[in-house]
Amino acid sequence: MVSGEAVAVEGLRTAVDFYADKAARLRQQRVDLEKELAQVDADLASASASHDHLAAALEEITAGAEAGPEAPGDRPGDEDAEAQGPASDENGATGSADSPQQGATTPRNLQLGQQVLQVLATAGRPLRVKEITEAIGRPVSGKQGAAAIETTRKTCKRHVSQGRAVEPEPGVFAIASAGSGHVKGAA
Repeated sequence: MVSGEAVAVEGLRTAVDFYADKAARLRQQRVDLEKELAQVDADLASASASHDHLAAALEEITAGAEAGPEAPGDRPGDEDAEAQGPASDENGATGSADSPQQGATTPRNLQLGQQVLQVLATAGRPLRVKEITEAIGRPVSGKQGAAAIETTRKTCKRHVSQGRAVEPEPGVFAIASAGSGHVKGAA
């Protein structure tokens, strides 16, 4: 019977070693998952903070838009009128690049400019033009999307030239830091 006990002891040692290894692997897996969970929690907190900032910005912008007088381009049906190209007069003629309306500051342009600055200020990181366009609730696909993205890009470029924004790389914009003092064309 001694030999039977030796076999049983050897079998139990094998089982103990197997479960010890399995327990060690599971402990390591738990450590790895806890690290991953901590990263997910950090990402969630960051996304929630961005969401809260953008939601507050949207609320502020929409409250300002509702309180202000209705501009001709803000009437229902005129949505993205400026992004669809130059308007034509009764004869079907469109404004030229030299037209006084081209680049004119209108309430709609001011509102778009304020929206862009608000998104850049609350984003916490540089944004691509498409991300900015999407954040302010404009279309980003199809012909309307292409026009809206181009209008947003021009607005961002104008903010860069006025020192309100920076373009760290082509098509990527961020709010200008208060201490940068960078104004394009300034001495």
